Amino acid sequence: MMLLHAILPLLFSFILADTGQLKLQQDIQKDVTQLQQSNRYFISDNTSETASLQHMLADLQLFGMIASLDLSKAGHSQQQQGQHQVQQWLFEEGEIRSIKQVESIIALDTVVTQHYLENRPPSQHRITNNFVFRAYQVSTATEPAKLFYLTEESQGLLLYRLGKKQVDISYTAAKNGLNHLLPKYQAEVTAILMQSIK
Repeated sequence: MMLLHAILPLLFSFILADTGQLKLQQDIQKDVTQLQQSNRYFISDNTSETASLQHMLADLQLFGMIASLDLSKAGHSQQQQGQHQVQQWLFEEGEIRSIKQVESIIALDTVVTQHYLENRPPSQHRITNNFVFRAYQVSTATEPAKLFYLTEESQGLLLYRLGKKQVDISYTAAKNGLNHLLPKYQAEVTAILMQSIK
């Protein structure tokens, strides 16, 4: 068992050190499978009151097309920003101009205060958990952040954007700490994606 604890961090670093690999295709396949096998989630779509898995699957086909692009014709760069590994593929011509992938390993260890409606004193709870997020942003010739996709390795798809359309997925059994961490993480990733990789 101790050996396993010694090997796992090494394996993790090798997985992250795998350079130049766009993981969008495998994330879409994993996320779609998870959504199809469970109904323990809610879909919120800012453009429709009848959001459904079928509508989502149609949208995700567009991400699938991006994921299958030939990246050998793209310029590739990568950098580490704190706990975020940022990769970018740049295309000289065509409608798709860039694909960015941000992979983040976050170990959450925090104390949250729970407030109650009744006259009970607030209580404190410690939350510890590990998260592996991946965010993807696709820029086109006409729009700098046309597509966005955010997933967490074990939880699954969290949200995606197509132009002005945003679809959020919330889970009835969310991973412990996810709802606490997600807003801060999204703000960090948005800031990273707004910078171009030098």
